[in-house]
Amino acid sequence: MTTHMANEQRVLQVEGAYNLRDLGGYKTKDGRMTRWGVLFRADGLHKLSKVSQQELVDRGVRTIIDLRNAHELEEKKNVFADSEQVSYHNVGLINPATSSLAQIRNLGDLYINLLETSQAQLLRVFTLLAARSIDGSLFHCAAGKDRTGVVSALLLDLGNVPHETILEDYVLTNACITPIMDELRKGKPTNVPDDMYESFLGCDPAYMMSMLSHLEIRYGNAEHYLRTIGLSEGQILALKEQLLTN
Repeated sequence: MTTHMANEQRVLQVEGAYNLRDLGGYKTKDGRMTRWGVLFRADGLHKLSKVSQQELVDRGVRTIIDLRNAHELEEKKNVFADSEQVSYHNVGLINPATSSLAQIRNLGDLYINLLETSQAQLLRVFTLLAARSIDGSLFHCAAGKDRTGVVSALLLDLGNVPHETILEDYVLTNACITPIMDELRKGKPTNVPDDMYESFLGCDPAYMMSMLSHLEIRYGNAEHYLRTIGLSEGQILALKEQLLTN
């Protein structure tokens, strides 16, 4: 399958979502593949119609993990928050009102900061993902780019997917979020300078590579990182089993 064909299968055309993607179909360093239809990443789900919601349920999604903060939830409620068909969880990874901007020069710094200061939240996210051995799980934030990108990168690195492929998955967001760029600009926190926020709207592979390099230097890989923050061997095995083909 060519990259173009794989990306057509990967980017799901669901009305109301723009950066909804399947993490399946990626080759690992040891010749395996990530499974299709098990782990999904997305942008905000607040625009999904009833029909679109049912599309996700029909694809097997039974767990929704919303990575947005309380303020974002108030402004744009998750359509699955009161659903009886899926298990909805809110695990806010970043609160822009309390983030230390003085130490964050670019998105690479932001991702590293998240790895080091949001470990309890990331442990919760991966605990939820590990608990779903058969049904599909979807995790998302506002643009499906930064918070979602970090979780995706950790999952793919755990599955032994090459860094080059992880970067390709990250950069795919650039094409997906073009239709919602104006909406994202309107969501700029008041404590973030205009020029900094504008630079934060793109996905330069150097940003994600910065985080992956930090992960490798400090922890070795995602598996050792997840152990460090408290994930058990059984949970790590469960994640690998659902993520990878035999």
